[in-house]
Amino acid sequence: MARTVQSDRRRRPSKPPATIPAASPAATSKLPPRVRFPLLLVLSLTISSLLYSLVSPFTSGDLATVSRSRDNWWEIAGLLGWKATELAVGWYGGFDSTDFAALTFLTHVPYHYFLSTFYLIRPTTSAYCIAIDTLAAYVPFYSLKVSSSIHSIKTPKGVAANRSVINDTGVQVYTSLLAAGIYTVVVFGSYGTWLPVYLVTHFDGMRDISAAYSPNFPWLILSFLPTGFAAKVFLFTPATAAKADKYDKETAAFNPETATLGDTIVYNLWGYSHRARTLIKRTATLVTVGGVHTMLQTYGSLEGAELLGAAGWSSVWGLAATLTGAAFLWVGDVDGV
Repeated sequence: MARTVQSDRRRRPSKPPATIPAASPAATSKLPPRVRFPLLLVLSLTISSLLYSLVSPFTSGDLATVSRSRDNWWEIAGLLGWKATELAVGWYGGFDSTDFAALTFLTHVPYHYFLSTFYLIRPTTSAYCIAIDTLAAYVPFYSLKVSSSIHSIKTPKGVAANRSVINDTGVQVYTSLLAAGIYTVVVFGSYGTWLPVYLVTHFDGMRDISAAYSPNFPWLILSFLPTGFAAKVFLFTPATAAKADKYDKETAAFNPETATLGDTIVYNLWGYSHRARTLIKRTATLVTVGGVHTMLQTYGSLEGAELLGAAGWSSVWGLAATLTGAAFLWVGDVDGV
């Protein structure tokens, strides 16, 4: 009997360690770290240029009819510099391919939504552009940077906190709808108050302003469903999956009677859980990158756009992102999350 038990133990395969499901090629890549980011930049620009060339027959020059001409080298250099900055934020900010694709989607939607809504650019053209920008962000990161497992439905035990929550279909649907609803309410509220007059004042050449004066609320909700899902991916999932770290232990052990003035200030300003800190940092990243990108893209690419107009349009989306982050912070305080 003992021999049989020992034999069964020898034949029984050992339990594999927790690994990243469907790991990206970067997991086994032997490229030196110092060459990966330059290669990432080249790969992203190449993919973007190639895909835009492929879809040009289907866009019929839609963007050219409203685009500002760039005759100076510094204008092109500025756009390339901002592109490199966006990639650097993702690369050095610790984002994986899914994170950065979601961030790119969220930061590029405002400009193309603006073109489709007020300049009558075909929705298919805007969809092509957003898809290309997202792919040009996802593929290089997937190829050159190790993917996180928190976005996978096969997240191993111990890799992420609240695994049952982040893998729950109902939670994913509800949080996506929550984010989509917030974006809808912010845009709808802006249309009903200050935005129409502001747009007419600061944008010369708008083809149709009727959407701002008579917005269709149900259509807005449907339009923002992909945005809500992307916000869930970039904000809610990583924050919910954040495990307690050493700073959580330090915060729990904080004693105001023995703490120094510096420790007290740090505790009051940043004495949050790892989940809350992750959500705050990602929300700040989304607001900052999205705000700068929308303003630069709108003012630098759209003929007749004023800087104040671009800043105003950008602020709408910055407010929506901020409120979404705040809502996810509140949702995360529910027991069991």
